[in-house]
Amino acid sequence: MTTGEDAGTSTSRYTFVPLREDDTAMVRAWLLEPHVRRWWEDDPEEHDYPEGTIRDWMEAVRGEDPTDMFVVQLDERPIGVIQSYRVDDHPDYAAQLGGLAEPAMGIDIFIADRALIGKGHGPALIRDFLRLAFARSRLEYCVIGPTKSNVAAIRAYEKAGFRYLKEYREEDTREPAHILLDIHRRDLV
Repeated sequence: MTTGEDAGTSTSRYTFVPLREDDTAMVRAWLLEPHVRRWWEDDPEEHDYPEGTIRDWMEAVRGEDPTDMFVVQLDERPIGVIQSYRVDDHPDYAAQLGGLAEPAMGIDIFIADRALIGKGHGPALIRDFLRLAFARSRLEYCVIGPTKSNVAAIRAYEKAGFRYLKEYREEDTREPAHILLDIHRRDLV
């Protein structure tokens, strides 16, 4: 998956390369970055973070889980991770959302390089990714559910075109209060 779009005032090229088992050391280091760990170490049952998260991701890499995992690259330099999945493929999560009006894709993302945060990369790369992910999934609707206290992420998702849908709870996380935002493919002009 490749594409490009302007971020801030510079022209940047974002690519989305499938995560591989060879990427384990890199993503482990990223998951331990304080600004990433703050939001991704959210499972109180995962006593070996980030190893449990990496195990889950490697199941997806091996095709044992239907989640699509990608390394985000900026001008061919790895900068983070984005994942997409059909919400209905994860019944527990779908139940927490309380039902959606139509079949949906979900995404989750982080930018590992702290120097790139707040520079417009998040909204730009999300929009690029969604164009490709909508076509790949053959779905027309996407949701994202950040922790309610993750105000910076919520702002970035809104800049990407997501709209507030509702509040919901993920009881199996450290901070159960979440916000669900949504976007339709037609909103990506």
